[in-house]
Amino acid sequence: MKFITKLTLLLITVFLFNCSSEKEQVLQINGKVVGTDTKSIILLKLKQDIRFDSIIEIPVENGKFHFESKLQNPEVVMLFLGKAKEKGGRFMPLFLENEKIELTIYPEEEFDNNIIKGGKLNAEYKKLDLKFKNQLQPLQDSLNILGKKYKEINDKLNTELEKIKNKDEKIAVQNQTNDLNEQRLNLMTKGKLFEKKTETVYSEQKLFQQEYMKNNRTIVSYYFLLRDLISYTKSKEIFNKETIDINLAKNTFDILKKTYPNHPYNELASNIINAITNIKVGKKYLDFSAPDLSGKIVAFSNEIEGKITLLDLWATWCGPCIKKSRTMIPVYNEYKDKGFTIVGVAGEFKNTDRLTKFLEKEKWPWLQLVDLDRQNNIWNKYGIDNSGGAIYLIDEKGIILAKDPTADEVRKELETRLN
Repeated sequence: MKFITKLTLLLITVFLFNCSSEKEQVLQINGKVVGTDTKSIILLKLKQDIRFDSIIEIPVENGKFHFESKLQNPEVVMLFLGKAKEKGGRFMPLFLENEKIELTIYPEEEFDNNIIKGGKLNAEYKKLDLKFKNQLQPLQDSLNILGKKYKEINDKLNTELEKIKNKDEKIAVQNQTNDLNEQRLNLMTKGKLFEKKTETVYSEQKLFQQEYMKNNRTIVSYYFLLRDLISYTKSKEIFNKETIDINLAKNTFDILKKTYPNHPYNELASNIINAITNIKVGKKYLDFSAPDLSGKIVAFSNEIEGKITLLDLWATWCGPCIKKSRTMIPVYNEYKDKGFTIVGVAGEFKNTDRLTKFLEKEKWPWLQLVDLDRQNNIWNKYGIDNSGGAIYLIDEKGIILAKDPTADEVRKELETRLN
């Protein structure tokens, strides 16, 4: 009996020792850079803005870098070289999970040679990526070669024609260049053929990914879904025609959010899908609350009840937004007492100092609210996160009449409705 008791105690002690000595599972990234003097590696999460958000920036010392973190959820990031903060640049997807990952990173023009070792998700994505990359790359290479040849021939033709001094020489040169013109036409024909083949492969890739998302409940599938949704909201076609199967996207989302019930991607995907479904001409606006510059919380619906309203989502860092907002000042002054109003929502970061100084100088006469550091997620909910703002014209019943109308278009609408 004493022997059994001692053996039991020994086994318990060994078990507890193993548990305490076992290292907690964390993300470990060890990497090196080859052929680039970059000072850092940037990991940008989905929907982050590299200019303003708190991003992951890993220092590179003597050509090597290291990063560790305990992740609550697996996720995908876009890997950039450090210079992207100032100049933008090329990126590659990298899937993070609590495992060891080894990276070899090359200059931007050689990003296709980057090496990722470690992580089940990275292996899964690589397999899927290669499936179509091996078909697309030769086509894209051929198009690049044809493009260079076309440019060479075109430049030569233009050079020859510039040398012409009289009519006789012009006729002689044109006769000599007939062959070059024929070559150019042949290149255009070949180019269109390669473009058609490329489009076919892209269509096959999209269908494959849709099927893959239905049958594989992984973060790679979630990335495919979010990538398609984000790309769609950035396109100019969101208010014109459907270029995404939103019902299929909803079904895929329902499956993935059940698989990852606590993942931050759920709120992100939900907001984008709602924006695509509801924030469009003929639908009702989405209500929200946000503080003004004094900190008072204002409900948008209270400010616009019974009025035709221009909702102006803008920011002090967005030049095109400012330019367009300025054009609305005469329209506002003309119709502000006739049932028209404007409400601005400035998407600012870190603080409102720049906004305060800007408005003191510009003296825009309408109400300004603030969505600081996306605390109220207003831009996200309207499907324009990370883009250059947007303007929505809303009628007195709350129905969206237009997105990004010009001042003349707004005035014309007001003339019809309010005069």
